[in-house]
Amino acid sequence: MCCTTITELGSVLQQLLIGDAERLGRASGFIQRQRKLSGASFVQSLVFGWQANPHASLEELCQSAAVCGVQISAQGLQERLNSPQAASFLRQMLEQSLTYLVEGTNPTLIRLEQFAGIYLQDSTLINLPDSLASHWRANGTQLRARAGLKVQTIFNYQNGRLHMHLAEAARHDCSLQTVDLPAGSLRLADVGYFKVKVFEALNQRSVWWLTRLPAHAGIWVGNHVLHMATWLAERCSGNQIDVDVELTAQRFPCRLIAVRVPEAIAAQRRKKVREAAGDRPQHQLRPETLALCDWTVIVTNLAPAQLSVEEALVLLRLRWQIELLFKLWKHTLALASWNTAHPQQILTELFAKLLLAVVQHWLLLLGCWGDLDRSLFKAALVLRKHAFQLAAVLSRVSALVFTLKAILRSLARCSIQKRKAHPASFQLLRCAFA
Repeated sequence: MCCTTITELGSVLQQLLIGDAERLGRASGFIQRQRKLSGASFVQSLVFGWQANPHASLEELCQSAAVCGVQISAQGLQERLNSPQAASFLRQMLEQSLTYLVEGTNPTLIRLEQFAGIYLQDSTLINLPDSLASHWRANGTQLRARAGLKVQTIFNYQNGRLHMHLAEAARHDCSLQTVDLPAGSLRLADVGYFKVKVFEALNQRSVWWLTRLPAHAGIWVGNHVLHMATWLAERCSGNQIDVDVELTAQRFPCRLIAVRVPEAIAAQRRKKVREAAGDRPQHQLRPETLALCDWTVIVTNLAPAQLSVEEALVLLRLRWQIELLFKLWKHTLALASWNTAHPQQILTELFAKLLLAVVQHWLLLLGCWGDLDRSLFKAALVLRKHAFQLAAVLSRVSALVFTLKAILRSLARCSIQKRKAHPASFQLLRCAFA
C-alpha cells in the first residue's frame, strides 16, 4: 500500500482529535451535558500539552487548553482528570486511533523486498499503584496485590504500521502474541515468545519467522534428545553451524544457525546469567547454560537460499528496534511517570500519553521513516517544539496541511551518525540487504 500523504494525515488527525473525540466523549459518559470543556478540547489539551512538556503541571495543561480555545482552572481540570469516565474515554480514544491506517515510506533495501512486511513484536511493562490491582493485575504476593499494565506492541518495520494491545502485567507474553500476519511476511520476536504451536500456525499461514532458541530447548538425535550445549559441543568443531534439526518433544523441523561469539561478549553474557540467578542455589545454574553464552543460536523457517547466516544475524539485531521504540516513548513522553497520586488520574494520563505515542508515531512515519539513518529520538524532540503550533491550526484544513509540511520537512535532518568501530543497525542493514 502507498505511503500516507500529508493531506491524508491531516484528515486523520482532525477526524480523531475532533470528530471521534466529540463522539466518544459523549458515549463514554465523560461529557454528560454541554460544557465549555468538550470531548475534543479535553483530548487536544492533554495530547498537545504533554507533547510540549511530558512532565507538564496542571497549570501548563491549562495553558494548552487555552491554545485549544478553552479557559479552565487547574482545580477544574484536575476534577475532570480524576474521574473514572476520563480514563475510560481516553482508553477508547487510544483504541480508536489504532483503527486508522497510517503508513510511512519503506526504506530502500532490495533484499528485504522479498518479505511482505517485517513485523516486530514485544511488550513493555508499566507499574501502577497497588490500588489498581483489581483492574490491572501484576504478579504479587499473598500479602500484597500489585498492579501493572502491559503494552503489547507489534509494528511493521518496513512501513511503520503500528498496533497495540493492553493487558494485565500478570499475563505472559507468549499468550498475547499474534499469528494474524500477511502471507510472505517475516515475524521477529524475542525468545520469550518461543512456542512451537505458534511457529506451526505461522507456517500454515505462509509467514516466515526467525528467533533465538531458548537454552532449555532440546535437539533430537536419533531417538533421544540432547541439550543444545551438548549437541553443539558434539556437532560443531568450528565457529559456525547451519543445519536442519528437530526441536522439543514435538520434533518440530526447522533450520538452526549457531555462531560462536567473541570471548569478551561471552564473558558479559555469563556475568548477566550469574546476576540473574541471584541468590538461588548454585546447582540451579547449569553448566550447559553457561556454555551456551559462547554462542548465538537462531532458528528459522527460511532456507539458506533465502537468507544467509550473516543476513540472519542482522535481522536478529533488527528486533531491537521495538525496544528502542519503547525507550523513545518512556523517555520523550514520560510514559511511565506522572505528577499525581490519584489512581484514576494516573490512568487518564497514561492512556492520553499512549494516544500521544500513536500520534507522534504517525508524524515520524511521514517525516523521516523512509530514511534508514533516521533518529526518532531527535525527531521527537523537534516535534515537541511544535506541539502548540499544531494545536492552534488543527481545526483549519489548509493551515493544518501547511503546518504539517513545514514541520515534517525539518525531521529529514534528524539522523544518526555513522560509526566505524561499532556500526549502527542502519549501516549493517545497508551492507547486508541493499
